[in-house]
Amino acid sequence: MAWVRRLIAAIANTVLVVVFVIGPPAAFVYYDAASILQQLALHDSGDVRPSARQAAPLMIVSIGVLWLLLIASMLVELSGRVRGVKAPRISYLPLHGLASMLVAGQAITLLSPAAASASTVAPPVQPSAVQAAIPVTAATTGHQQDTDAVPTRKPHAFYVVKKGDYLSKIARKNLGNSHRWTEICDLNRHRHFKVGGTLHDCDLIYPGWDLRLPADARSPYGAAPVKPPTTRTPPPVLTPPTPAPSTTPSSPAVASSPSITVNPGVDSPVIGPSARVSPSAPASPSPITSSGPSTSASPAASDSESPQVTIDEHGVQLSPSSWLPWGLALAISAAVVLVWLQRRRHFTGPDDDPPTLLPEPVVTVRRAVARNPRLVRADIDDAETPALGPDLTPLPSGGTGITGDGASAAARAALVTVLASGGPYRADARGEVVIDAATLATLLGSDVVTLGAWSRLHVVDSVDDALTMIESRLLHRSRILDEHALTDLDELRQRVPDEEALPPVMLITDTPPAGARMRAKVALALGGGLDVSALLLGEWAHGATVEVAPDGYTKLVAGQSTEPVPTRLPVLDPAAAIQILTTLREAQTGEQLAIVPSAVPVVVVPLHASRVTPASAEPQLPAGVPAVPVAAAGPVKAKLRVIGSPRIDGIVHDGRALRAKAKELAVFLAVHPDGVETRTIGDNIELDARISQAAQRVHTNASNLRHVLGRAAVLETPNAYVVKSGGRYKLDPATVDVDVWTLRDLMRKATIASGPARRELLTAACDLYTAPLAEGADYEWLAPHRETVRRWGTEAHLLLADCLLDSHPQEASDLLDKAIGLDRYNEALYVKAMHARHSLGDADGIRTLLRALTKALADLDAEPQDDTRSLASKLRTSLEQK
Repeated sequence: MAWVRRLIAAIANTVLVVVFVIGPPAAFVYYDAASILQQLALHDSGDVRPSARQAAPLMIVSIGVLWLLLIASMLVELSGRVRGVKAPRISYLPLHGLASMLVAGQAITLLSPAAASASTVAPPVQPSAVQAAIPVTAATTGHQQDTDAVPTRKPHAFYVVKKGDYLSKIARKNLGNSHRWTEICDLNRHRHFKVGGTLHDCDLIYPGWDLRLPADARSPYGAAPVKPPTTRTPPPVLTPPTPAPSTTPSSPAVASSPSITVNPGVDSPVIGPSARVSPSAPASPSPITSSGPSTSASPAASDSESPQVTIDEHGVQLSPSSWLPWGLALAISAAVVLVWLQRRRHFTGPDDDPPTLLPEPVVTVRRAVARNPRLVRADIDDAETPALGPDLTPLPSGGTGITGDGASAAARAALVTVLASGGPYRADARGEVVIDAATLATLLGSDVVTLGAWSRLHVVDSVDDALTMIESRLLHRSRILDEHALTDLDELRQRVPDEEALPPVMLITDTPPAGARMRAKVALALGGGLDVSALLLGEWAHGATVEVAPDGYTKLVAGQSTEPVPTRLPVLDPAAAIQILTTLREAQTGEQLAIVPSAVPVVVVPLHASRVTPASAEPQLPAGVPAVPVAAAGPVKAKLRVIGSPRIDGIVHDGRALRAKAKELAVFLAVHPDGVETRTIGDNIELDARISQAAQRVHTNASNLRHVLGRAAVLETPNAYVVKSGGRYKLDPATVDVDVWTLRDLMRKATIASGPARRELLTAACDLYTAPLAEGADYEWLAPHRETVRRWGTEAHLLLADCLLDSHPQEASDLLDKAIGLDRYNEALYVKAMHARHSLGDADGIRTLLRALTKALADLDAEPQDDTRSLASKLRTSLEQK
């Protein structure tokens, strides 16, 4: 019946063409538009209002102009179709898109499927673009191939790209492993194809390209590809083995995200506000495989190979046993922002407790979100703190049992998912978890005891206690609904927005024993409409039971579900789950664990480590680099400034400009004063390059940085500025003056100085710190280093304010106002400023400071500490009693 559908489509398209092409002139003739225009122009119609006399001609002329533009656009599109080439997109023809749709629809519906496919300009290498992949050799004679026999492997196989293809899909179909898409990319990189175009970006391929395949490529006829070792094909009941490519992520956890608009002839996709892909270039991005981020400061961390991290359109594969959808990845990425803001809030100085890097899985997820152009990345921005991701509860309401090898991994991911939902301004979406201690210990191990108190994680002693807590929540929510004569929580939130927040609650436990199953059944049945659900480890006879594979794919094995079960659930191994939970807890509570679990390695920020290292009398150069003589004519140091906008001051010689990546390298080397290995630099700066290319790019950027620093020196100094020894790049302290190093040395000396010398050192430090590190930059590795420098600036202002408070309270107050502008989340600055206002007798100023602090901490879903409120009240009272 395919011909019937094509006939109906052809008739429908013909009707549309007739309506748009013949309709306007026919209407003009039928209604005698020329006479109407003449009458209006001569004012012959006395019953026509003046406004109508003006509007009618304009409307008629506008319709005529638009019709002419449509005809011109259709002629351009039709010309391209006849010549077999893509018609150029004419920006000044606003109806070109409509014309293209009409012509393309008419052409496709009138042609057979094979001819329609051939109309996309298939290359002459293959007789039919319908054949997916046919091995082609020099001995090919053109005889008809025997499709009943299994073709042998050929040394030169080709694949003709069809609409909707991407490299990982091609690799899975012809090589048996989607992760081998990089081999296809390498074989075809920079190839010019007969139909036009060159492969520069492996995420961007066009229909008609004949891609070379590796020698072991298999034909799809008869020989089934080998399944990837770490990927399980989901059962056909729930999902097809390979999800169809789409311009929007199809993960159930992702609510919405911008998609990609691909412009033909452009190497990189353009982000657009709507979900559309150019018909002539339907390129879905292929998975990206990276070597894993590395923000480590220690050489040992960079010597070892990082685990492979796979990024595709559905989520992030952290390891064979850990996969996260993009919605959850977004929530974790946003939590990273809140962690650094919470650390700013609690810093009181001096900086004896060094900031530590975040766990590796968290940093990996953050980098993956940044590399995905479809997602809106949560930037670290003082002006606007992003909320956490959408409601991420992945399972249907009520109770769901999970079994299989991936059941525990899915339960760990569900625990993380619920606790990651919501945000500072989304109280109704901050999910809570009720879990018994035995189940939590089973999922996370002995380190679970170090998680500490968490208002959103309720750990009870037994399953009975968990059911009791669930029943109390159900009763409480039912009473609130009854008070307002409502039956639905969503309706309650709309009609009574000021009512108590009632976030989703999930029970995670083993399947209740026989004596408690009926009790659990009743509770979970009532919880379906009250945002109370349950994830039960084991079979659940009173609801759906889902089998979960180690990679997260699901299969409904028993019962029925009123809502669709996700085709794939997120999964996490114990170590990754603990590290992500630790980060989420700090983001929401602001408290760092006193006892860090063994699964969360602690790595000190290298820039902070350089402050506590004793400074040598003379700067030491790496071995093999000759010392640079200091000329008497003047200083030879180039001035690199990374506090504020990164720049090189005092350029006096002509030459090449500083590249963007070279500027990032300058900041990276400035915060690693002891030098960094080439591999570590590439892992952090050259994220989109292969390992072999990253080293060359680092060398090129280092050369450019060295050249521009040389332009800023008074005298030419060879073998200086950026030196390399033992595979490590380093800024030469003898020839480069870095402001952040100066700030470090000032704070190092101020901590041991006293009297006027201490005050002078602190004054110089406060004058130097006037902006955040690398202001305006959003480098993914920058956050911990920016926090370190911010702490130095905050500490300098606090210490100097102590020196000025008794003798110069006005200077201390002005100094603290400046510090609050630089770090508006630090509570210690407000407390010190309240003391300064008290010394000035300014009670209103104390009240203003408390209000400003309360407003700032609302971004973190926090409030001023009770001690701060009590102090403000005490200081105001003492002034009012005078």
